[in-house]
Amino acid sequence: MEREILKQIKASVNHEKPVDIQTWRPLLARLKSPIQKNKAGKLLSTWKGEGVQGRIAIVGNHTTEGLEYALTYDGIKRGLILNVLQTGYGQWALQMLQPGSELDHFQPDVTFCTLDESVVMQHLSSFDGSVESIAHALKEGLADIKQAVSTFATRTHSTIVLHTIPLPLIELKSIIGFKEKQMVSALWRQFNIQLLELHTSFDNVITLDFEVLAQAAEKMRDERMKHYASMSYSTEVWHCLSPEIVSIVAAQKGLTKKVLALDLDNTLWGGVIGDDGVTGIQLSNEFPGNQFKTLQQLIVKLYKQGVLLTIASKNDWRNVKDVFTKNEHMIITEEMLTQISCHWNPKTDSLRKMAKQLNLGLDSFVFADDHPFERDLMQRELPEVTVIPFEQDPSQYAAELVLDGLFHTFALTEEDRKRSQKYKQLVKHEELKESSTSLDEYLKKLEMILRWSVMKETHVQRVTQLSQRTNQFNLTTERLTEQDVKQTMGESSREVIFTFGLTDRFGDNGLVGYVHIEKSERLWVIRNFVMSCRVFKRQVESEVLRLLVEQAKAEGIHTIAGIYRPTVKNQLVSSFYEEHGFRLEGEKWLYNCDQSLPKISWINAQITTEEVNV
Repeated sequence: MEREILKQIKASVNHEKPVDIQTWRPLLARLKSPIQKNKAGKLLSTWKGEGVQGRIAIVGNHTTEGLEYALTYDGIKRGLILNVLQTGYGQWALQMLQPGSELDHFQPDVTFCTLDESVVMQHLSSFDGSVESIAHALKEGLADIKQAVSTFATRTHSTIVLHTIPLPLIELKSIIGFKEKQMVSALWRQFNIQLLELHTSFDNVITLDFEVLAQAAEKMRDERMKHYASMSYSTEVWHCLSPEIVSIVAAQKGLTKKVLALDLDNTLWGGVIGDDGVTGIQLSNEFPGNQFKTLQQLIVKLYKQGVLLTIASKNDWRNVKDVFTKNEHMIITEEMLTQISCHWNPKTDSLRKMAKQLNLGLDSFVFADDHPFERDLMQRELPEVTVIPFEQDPSQYAAELVLDGLFHTFALTEEDRKRSQKYKQLVKHEELKESSTSLDEYLKKLEMILRWSVMKETHVQRVTQLSQRTNQFNLTTERLTEQDVKQTMGESSREVIFTFGLTDRFGDNGLVGYVHIEKSERLWVIRNFVMSCRVFKRQVESEVLRLLVEQAKAEGIHTIAGIYRPTVKNQLVSSFYEEHGFRLEGEKWLYNCDQSLPKISWINAQITTEEVNV
């Protein structure tokens, strides 16, 4: 089967007719062996299609052949077309230390620095394997890494990704004293802990835990290839690390998934509820029911970190509801579910309705189902939805769900932990809208309070998250790192970020947007205007723009300029500035601050110096 898939990919790549990037996802998901994945990546590295662009630079002190193909493979699975730079062999320190290097000119989104044990062992004197000598070598190796990382981190907007460095088995075996083995292992672990803690000094550094991620590799090293071609890690290892690296780029580009839509029978439990009954389904602490319980435990972890859970099942809800209330092993509760579509209509219709109610694109959804017909139908009709290949072995379901890092984000915020509750408010909003005689009546009944503030320190993570995860109401799609956001708070900065939060009769929506301004003497330029999809269609954006004009006017500003850069996902705001009276001059929309924008009567706007809840 894998050969046929590769033939199909090769034929499609060589065909002159453009192929949509979504076409590749179901094909690539069927490839299992690292070698075949690399072959697919190599073929696709020449493909010139349309998709979200990303740039990854690879630097290292050993040969990284094959990694670029693993990244290409995993990138296209995530809807990313990656431009990968591999710098010269062993040039990692030179590239990171020297301003104007090839690395600088490439301007990567992510710089992946992969090192092996030689960064430590080069500091050993002769062949001395004593504990004291290894301790000294570890200290010097860490100093080398810190110097290169700190130098590059201060001059780049790139996210720098490292990994911990495994202690080679042969090195440990070469120490014949068991007491000394333990001491060296402890020292090496402390060295890796310090690598894992680099993020506390540099906001744009991420360190991957190599030994954990490489557990899926059948073979971590090939000693023959190590001596023959200086290849320190196997192809299998690259395919363990690659999804993690690609998920970092995906998070930067706003491709993080937000919703997990779940089937029920043979997915959340074994068996069919209509046939087996509440106590007859497989869900328990013993095999085979414990496989499904493990999956549920993992899903609850995702839920508590902000992933929205929905049900998309062909079933009778009266039977299903009893499982939630009467089966003692059911871990997922009904209260955790943002939406429930449990009927006999097509699941594709269910997901379309969910997306509409939640104001989310279908590309925010992950669909998990054991039935091949349902998976194939979803892939054909809604190719934007990511389909998890739950196939024949339930023991693999949990791994399949998290393997590609689909829900990864840079840092969790309080907003993440409250996300399900806030999206449930949208359902109440829809019910209120349906019971109202007009849109104006509905908006008045919402009793909205808008709180406008200059960004505070506690807002930094949430603003960063909005920048990286918001796609629809994002006028320029300029993605900010946490470091970028913090820089706007400096006293000498010509930039400022205003944040706004919203409460209504159903609760506090938290911090739902920001406006990023670049200041000059008489002109403010809106570098970006970002707003959460949760508060669409309430004219919040109009009131925010009015407050911005009033703020500018109070500071003696004559003109505000806005920029709109179109993307596939932000067409919703293509006429935003025009609708609010801005005039287009060149590439900027201009507004004269002598004129005030109309007040939105049903929104109570409050300018505050206090912190807006996140």
